[in-house]
Amino acid sequence: MNRRQFLRLGLGLTGSTALLAACGGAPATPQTQGQQAPTTDTAPEALAKELSWYNWGSYIADSVLEKFKAEFGVTVKVDVYSSNEEMEAKFKAGGNPGYDLITPSDYMVSKMIAAGLLEKLNFDRIPNFKNIDDSHKNLYFDPTNEYSVAYNWGCTGFAFDKTKLPEPITNWKQVIDWPEALRGKLGMLDDVRELLAVGLRVLGYSGNATDPAEINAARDLLISLKRRANYALTDSPNAATNLVAGDIFATQIYTSDAVTARRENPNVVYVIPGDVSTIWQDNLCVPKGAPSQYTAEVFINFLCRPEIAAENANEIGLGTPNAVALKQGLIAPELAEDKAVYPDVVALGSALEFLKKGDPQADERYQRAFDEIKAA
Repeated sequence: MNRRQFLRLGLGLTGSTALLAACGGAPATPQTQGQQAPTTDTAPEALAKELSWYNWGSYIADSVLEKFKAEFGVTVKVDVYSSNEEMEAKFKAGGNPGYDLITPSDYMVSKMIAAGLLEKLNFDRIPNFKNIDDSHKNLYFDPTNEYSVAYNWGCTGFAFDKTKLPEPITNWKQVIDWPEALRGKLGMLDDVRELLAVGLRVLGYSGNATDPAEINAARDLLISLKRRANYALTDSPNAATNLVAGDIFATQIYTSDAVTARRENPNVVYVIPGDVSTIWQDNLCVPKGAPSQYTAEVFINFLCRPEIAAENANEIGLGTPNAVALKQGLIAPELAEDKAVYPDVVALGSALEFLKKGDPQADERYQRAFDEIKAA
């Protein structure tokens, strides 16, 4: 498909989490549905003393880890990676280096399943899976929902200082038409697919285009923008830092970093550009050969408690897939009512698109185009 189709699933929640299920068709029934859930979270004597989690940076509230340790006596050790590919390389290099839990994004889940790098989850140990919005289950990367539990979700949007720009940004076309008067004040993500997706979408193509002519056209558009605007390529956390410091006036950015920037500077506005933007979902998975899959599943179940999911989401500023947390009003109003943090995905429809990766030939084309942009 040139553009990922979404199944419109609305639960009527404030700040709806109705993530539009990819690839069309009704979601499959979870394989654990109807199975008898355990009456207690765990048998504490069977838990490991330490859980090793390979995770994104700033992706878990310290208070949540402290509560898990207080209740279960398990210390969660967190190591940090900066990209899905960095995480994947750890396991492809020679087996599991000792991690019980990882947090791959949607496309990486499918890659790791295909490579035999993930364990199937025992959902009898994760009864709180029922709290996850159905629209975050059975998506294209794990259609039978055997290997993953949704953790966070969001979009790749655009943040700007409203006091610095002549007019609000509402679409990517405005970014491509960046005025020369603001040369050097634009930031874009140092990410192969996210950067090229902007060019592709402005030209009317899918962010998942595989046609070399379309990819090259997007490359040329972004090179032209770079020569005119002299935009800086950086990761999302540094983009937020640069925006707050005034080194740039606007930037492509991920939701949590935009929320952080806005907390530090109330003049920062975060939007999901309305032409087409990326939607993504990060997931809790157990890597093959995990030292303690049981402990990892107990922890996943803990994270799926409504009050814990809300505490975590409020701290890190990302959308939670926990429908019960939203329904019970546990999400901070400034987040729950923010259409950039919890966008109305039903209304946006095909204006949101997962980026699908893993085709070697396409990946090579994208990387070559990206390298040429950076060299320009």
